[in-house]
Amino acid sequence: MDFDFYINSYEQLHFHQDIELFYVVEGSVELTIEQDTFSMEQDDFIIINANKKHGYTMKEEALICCIHISYQMLNQLLKTNLLLFWCNSVIDKNEAYEEIRRIIRQMLNQYFEKKDRGMIYLNSLYYELLHVVTSNFLMSSSDKRFFSEKKDKYDNRLDEIINYLRANYNRPISLNDLADKLYLSNSYLSKYIKKQLGMSFIDYLNKERLHHAMEELLYTDHSITRISLDNGFANAAAFNKAFKEAYHTTPSVYQAERKNKSELRGGGQSEKKKKLIEKRIQNYYEKNPVKQEVTANLGERFVIVDSAKGESYSQNWNRMINIGEAGALLSSDIQEHVLILKKELDFTYIRFWDLWGKDMYMDINDPGGNYNFDKIVRVLDFLVSNKLKPYLELGFKPKALLKSVSNVLIMEKSSVVFDSLAECRKFMPAFMSHVMNRYGIEEVETWYFELWKDEYDGKEASHYFDMFDMTYEIVKSFSHKIKFGGAGLSPRFGMKNFYEILEGWEKRKNHPDFLSLYLYPYVPVEEGAENFTKQSTDSKYVQNQLIMANQVLEELNFKVKELHVSEWNLTVSQRNIMNDSCYKGAYIMKNTIESIGLADVMGYWIGSDCYGDYYDSKAFLNGSGGILSKNGIRKPAFYAFDFLNHMGELLLKKEDNCMVTTNGHYDYFIACHNYKHFNYQYYMKAEDELDIRKQHRMFVDNENMRLNFQINNVKNGTYRIITHMINQECGSVQDEWMRMDFYEHMHQKEIEYLNRVCTPRIFMRTCVAKEGVLNLEAILEPNEIQLIQVVYQY
Repeated sequence: MDFDFYINSYEQLHFHQDIELFYVVEGSVELTIEQDTFSMEQDDFIIINANKKHGYTMKEEALICCIHISYQMLNQLLKTNLLLFWCNSVIDKNEAYEEIRRIIRQMLNQYFEKKDRGMIYLNSLYYELLHVVTSNFLMSSSDKRFFSEKKDKYDNRLDEIINYLRANYNRPISLNDLADKLYLSNSYLSKYIKKQLGMSFIDYLNKERLHHAMEELLYTDHSITRISLDNGFANAAAFNKAFKEAYHTTPSVYQAERKNKSELRGGGQSEKKKKLIEKRIQNYYEKNPVKQEVTANLGERFVIVDSAKGESYSQNWNRMINIGEAGALLSSDIQEHVLILKKELDFTYIRFWDLWGKDMYMDINDPGGNYNFDKIVRVLDFLVSNKLKPYLELGFKPKALLKSVSNVLIMEKSSVVFDSLAECRKFMPAFMSHVMNRYGIEEVETWYFELWKDEYDGKEASHYFDMFDMTYEIVKSFSHKIKFGGAGLSPRFGMKNFYEILEGWEKRKNHPDFLSLYLYPYVPVEEGAENFTKQSTDSKYVQNQLIMANQVLEELNFKVKELHVSEWNLTVSQRNIMNDSCYKGAYIMKNTIESIGLADVMGYWIGSDCYGDYYDSKAFLNGSGGILSKNGIRKPAFYAFDFLNHMGELLLKKEDNCMVTTNGHYDYFIACHNYKHFNYQYYMKAEDELDIRKQHRMFVDNENMRLNFQINNVKNGTYRIITHMINQECGSVQDEWMRMDFYEHMHQKEIEYLNRVCTPRIFMRTCVAKEGVLNLEAILEPNEIQLIQVVYQY
């Protein structure tokens, strides 16, 4: 790894094998990578993948730092031919971006001290940067193509061939080496390459070598012999021959002609330019000094609270929860679980979809308008009779059940759709009339109606807006108070895409009463003709996406009464062991606390493991996303909601690991967690292939945390402290099952036992407040959650 500085006003399009981190130290730059152009400001950076054409133009006087990461070194370290990064601070948010900025500032500060120990320290920073970059932004083999055409084994074989040649072009490789690696015969492989690439193995290999040799000719002053050997040619004569066949001149002539036009990299800068760069870096550091790292014990936090400064806030976590398709609500198991969620967690709204599915027997395109509303009415009757509110998704969402983003169990598009807008225009008034007559206008005005937009259908947004406008006007014709919104947008597609959709919507006649979002931590990546999805490593993904969405709404002056997250979760997988673990409880509590004030509704996906039932779900726990197991046992995720439900009406403070509230009557309620984020080991595996016994290895650390609370301006006297906790030793169904050696065929008595023991442990003690100050502490194991009730004793 090495880096250079540039103050040129532009650099023409070029490419090279080494990966490049392009960092704007000062000024504004437009960076072009292939067909995309990005406007970059100070401290923006982008990783440019190997062999991607790129160049830049300065919009104003700027200073650029280019950090070169050796492709060959990385290939050897990681032992993979898939070296593809997705790292772009211009269009993405991630906590790791700030960590990279911190390291680069230290590297720049150290750059002019490249002697003795200074060089050792600089190299340590190189590797620290490499660790952060590969842990957070490297595409892994589990990051597969997402909702695009699936490749067959022959396409994958071609990828493997090309990746192998790109990774090994500078070595003396042969067709036989590649054939052995792919377990193919030489003759078959030779014909396959000729057919797929339009040239022979050796011609393609020489083409690859010439690409990289050309880069060295243009941007280095290396000798022809060195360039030959560096790029895999047997000798200078072989290089000369291949070069002349391709470019009709010799390398030495070409180098001489281009030498005066090309700026030499690495040491080719004049002394005057070096001094100018050094001066500008010095000025940069005067404005942006490197902060010394805090050496205090990171496992201990101090939380100081003023009880006189409480503010009202919206409890957004228990307003709605997702259940599944409408037909599922006719299942006795699902109904039992819904009633548990209502009784114990006080959810108000139940969200469901596929109202018009084939198994609902409605026939929405019946030419005579003879619609059968019997089954949907039974669903609505069940909810209304149990004082639950329907949250109806009116779109045609596909039935999806995934083991991971690349391993699909079920992906069925709705077989029932409106034949035309005219059919919808005929059906919707009949449906609305039926529910209004059955449940009454006052009841229906309390429901939510949502219309989903398929972001993968390839249609223009105007197609969705037309459907929205028509449905909106039909629904509102019955009562303007009915709440109608959409569209289940995913800010993960980037601020630009999100902005453009809302900008188009803002110009339309009808705007949603509520805007709905889907928040799953996956980032779509386009790399040439390929579409990937990468798991986001951002520990504050939910918070950052909500901040971005609110910023766009504000910039566009797009007025909505409420912002809903109608679906959110760590994963789309129904076979991820983390769904059953203590981690999931800490994840829910952490993200819920961070979402306060940013969203009006946080609709967790999903309520019950019954949603994930399939042929492979016979195990007692199988990584499904529900907060109740299929046997109705409360998971740690369930207790995260339970603990949050005990919060007071006034918010005193919220920090990274806790929120402190009060009821205004000398009682205080604390929800806290010791959330541990994943390390690279989690992201390098497919979600359905995680080892339940090794999950402790997948976190950044496994340290306990001590939270020290000081609540000021309290009433003097004695307080009873009641602590409820869920951790690996108490209340966690996954850990209890582990202690049963993962026995699959549970008897009813064993299930009843687990139902009894999978409950929070409770500790009680007293504490005395003096001089208006109350001090208490909480010690939490990794991914433990706690509810602390501080009750004044009269």
